[in-house]
Amino acid sequence: APAVRRFSGVRQRQHHHRRRRRRVLLSSSFSSSFSSSSEGSTTAGSPSFAKCPKDESVIRDLFLSFAHHHRRRTGDGGGDGEDDGPPCLNVDDLRDLLTAIGERPTEGRLSRLIDEVDSDRSGTVEYGEFLEGCDAILAGRRSANDSGDGDEECDDDSAVDMGDMIDAFRTLDRDGNGVLTIDELEGLLSTTGGKISEEDARAILRAADTDGSGSVDLSEFLDLVADPTLGGRIGWRLRSGFRAFLVLGGPGSGKGTLCDIMARRAGIKHCSSGDVLREELESGSPLASEIGVTMEKGELVPSTTIIALLKKRLCRYPGSLLALDGFPRSVENYQDFDDVCGRPEFAVSVDVPDDVMIERILKRAETSGRADDNIDTATRRLETFHELTKPTLFQLERDGVPVYKLDGTRSPEDIWEELLDTCPPVRRRVEYQP
Repeated sequence: APAVRRFSGVRQRQHHHRRRRRRVLLSSSFSSSFSSSSEGSTTAGSPSFAKCPKDESVIRDLFLSFAHHHRRRTGDGGGDGEDDGPPCLNVDDLRDLLTAIGERPTEGRLSRLIDEVDSDRSGTVEYGEFLEGCDAILAGRRSANDSGDGDEECDDDSAVDMGDMIDAFRTLDRDGNGVLTIDELEGLLSTTGGKISEEDARAILRAADTDGSGSVDLSEFLDLVADPTLGGRIGWRLRSGFRAFLVLGGPGSGKGTLCDIMARRAGIKHCSSGDVLREELESGSPLASEIGVTMEKGELVPSTTIIALLKKRLCRYPGSLLALDGFPRSVENYQDFDDVCGRPEFAVSVDVPDDVMIERILKRAETSGRADDNIDTATRRLETFHELTKPTLFQLERDGVPVYKLDGTRSPEDIWEELLDTCPPVRRRVEYQP
């Protein structure tokens, strides 16, 4: 028995060591390294990140989630040359960032923001400039001279769509009672990465709860997310919030069809991990060829790769209830998602016998044009699926994530009805639709 306990302790320490190592790898995949360009030194537009207050740390992490190394203009704004500067935001990066925090940025707003905060006229926004101008960037308000591109009302200086925010409130209101509580805010996932902590949730409640009720109603929520003074420090955290759940099933199980039904009837957004990988393949990026070889073999793409690609895609879904289709594909995937983004609300598992899935895949191959829709690859994918899914479901249940199991041999309509009968969150979502 002592030997068994010693062995178990070693295995547990090894497991925690692997998870810590993956966090480091994942962090390096998502944020640009400042160790060589800024740590311990302060240059114009690029101050040291060695030590900063908590509030600035949050802003820094947000910046790093979207910044890249870009060629930038040198000289005093005159375009005398170009060099590789520190990580910074160009117009495309800024568009992604604003979208992630609940805006629909126009080209006019993007151009005017760059003009407003790009003090060295490099054509990009470095960290110092971002920190200095973060209230203008994050507040969800247009600049005083920004009337949009001609398609917005000139006297409306909000860059946040109130219809989107009402939909977001419905998503965040988990129990559908018309108010947000600490429990509903704490643990909320963010499109910018990470999740809202208890401390963050209490700060949001203090700022928004103007009537002292201990909760946030729709009116208070809309006031907060559109408040120009709070938006730059608190409101954007709330606007970036979303909820996610997992949809598991083997290849050909019909989980994609179920997600399409959920999108049409419950307003649930659909993100397919397979589509994310195939889009990367089509992009022709340096990563594409490596992903293509792995997928054709029916093997799993490395967890750090799929999490990095997923995190990039999640920026599109602020305020949404999101179905992650075909994810996670392993315990490692799930734990990495938990570490980087946060815990999912629940999981749906679509169960189908192997022979039925093979038959469906071969039928799909007649029209799909997918390289992995063939008997050999499908067989290997099924073997991998069975090997990894059972421990993944076990880990989800062990972590207290509800798992709703469905009979995938039935018609899509019957599966949908079974989901409504067994899964309260989806049923409430349907009932809560306007």
